[in-house]
Amino acid sequence: MRIHTFLLSVLFISVLAVAAGCSGSNPILPANGNDPKTQVEFSSRMLARFDSESGIVWFSAPSGTLKPNSAVVITFPGQQEIHLASNGDGSFLYRFAGNENSFFDVEWYEFSGIPHADEIHVTDPLDDLSPHIGETGLYCNRLYDEGNYVWVVNSGDDELAPYDPNSLEKLDFPVLTPAQSNPWDAEFYTPSSGLITTLFNGVFWFDNSTGLVENIDSNGHRDFASPNGVTITGSDGWVTNTNPLGYFPTSHGPGWVSDIELNTKKVIWELDTPWLNPQYIINDGNYIYISCTGTVDFTPPDYLATAMTDGGVMVLDPGSHEVIKSFDLGLCAPGVMALSPDSKYLYIGSGVAALIFRIDLEKGEILNGLSNPIVISDYPGSYIPFLTVDENGLMATASFNDDVIRFVDSYTGQLDPYPFFKPIELHPDNPDSLWGPQDAVFTKKNGQSGLLFITTVDSAFHWLEI
Repeated sequence: MRIHTFLLSVLFISVLAVAAGCSGSNPILPANGNDPKTQVEFSSRMLARFDSESGIVWFSAPSGTLKPNSAVVITFPGQQEIHLASNGDGSFLYRFAGNENSFFDVEWYEFSGIPHADEIHVTDPLDDLSPHIGETGLYCNRLYDEGNYVWVVNSGDDELAPYDPNSLEKLDFPVLTPAQSNPWDAEFYTPSSGLITTLFNGVFWFDNSTGLVENIDSNGHRDFASPNGVTITGSDGWVTNTNPLGYFPTSHGPGWVSDIELNTKKVIWELDTPWLNPQYIINDGNYIYISCTGTVDFTPPDYLATAMTDGGVMVLDPGSHEVIKSFDLGLCAPGVMALSPDSKYLYIGSGVAALIFRIDLEKGEILNGLSNPIVISDYPGSYIPFLTVDENGLMATASFNDDVIRFVDSYTGQLDPYPFFKPIELHPDNPDSLWGPQDAVFTKKNGQSGLLFITTVDSAFHWLEI
């Protein structure tokens, strides 16, 4: 099961109290730890959220919402007015002691200068969830926002299918791979062309504008062996070969990475990996990152996925083919990956537990490893199916087996940053149900920003407004 890799810039939004009248029960509070990078700007709309751990309500407006340096008046029920001011970029943040039922009146000037007033209520992130808004194909595996469409690898239908981003209706020009080839991952070179891996039939170049689907030639190198991940740098494509030898018990031969020259559609170089089962591969324009899962098997008595051999991450220079650095992560089945926008931090999800590991690439240090992971869920047998990062730093992830969505500030590693103060349970009233969140992208739907995600058990699209 599988990843990919919108919202938010790291910014501390300070608020200036410009007049007396701040009630003692509603003080202006400092940012957590007074560290400007502990908060991620909520960059979509005016919003109030309650943090149950601290008992504090956060009320914010993103940059460009209010008239810069203009008056903001908040009136609580039965209390006098509190006079504040917006920031120079039109943003605003105020924090006060409250609860999940808090509400208040606000008067402000819109960015254009028009006066506005409204009653604001604290909301829950679950209120913004729109479930089952469209159907995917069979065993949906990967999701992409590319060109004018969203695309889904429907592994059970042997296709990479385009969907209308607003209606989520399937369009009639899918990329078709051979029957029972089990397509797994894809990477776009242009909005209509790229590479797609299949577990049982090698790697293909596709061009949706012409309908071309062409098999990649191994060109005297080893034949592809259950290729999984794919990424593209410049005019080269890179594919991981997991090389499974058997199942029950699971065994793997040596894994490797294939370098494909896109102009000729041929493999021109390959590299063995130091750990077994290289599955995922991403790049930041400078370096390539390869996660090797190691052998995973299903062991009695519960037959939960268990890491049997160590795994780790390699950093490769695509120009020189030199391995810059390797990080041994141990018995944790390293899987899906994502980078902070500045490429300083690499995040890796576990394939045998709902845990995330973090590496400081500048210092070459593992900040969160097996001894101190970022815990997304403690649900037995769950794992991390995707990590996806907004261009400004917000990372979305999930725990597959208990249908939980969570967010992380990719600049700091902070779990559940404002305005997502708690896990988002997809169906809290039906805890025995399983949808299986598989992949997600930050995108826009009908002009609104949000997180579009797919679930593979029920073959569905879901939308979380951001």
